[in-house]
Amino acid sequence: MMSRHTHAGLSADPLQRPRAITFARGERHLSSDTLLHGLAAIAPRLGLVFLIAGALQLVLHLAGR
Repeated sequence: MMSRHTHAGLSADPLQRPRAITFARGERHLSSDTLLHGLAAIAPRLGLVFLIAGALQLVLHLAGR
């Protein structure tokens, strides 16, 4: 029995396919909803990183005076 990755008739998992094949077939769909959900998912963590970095910059600035 052949593996699904070597059989030409079966579609392999998109994460397992070479990148060139995925782009050639045009299977990479990026909708605005997907982008907004992605940004909403990372926004709290990114905000926390900026808050910590700002606080650290302030502390280092005040300590250098």
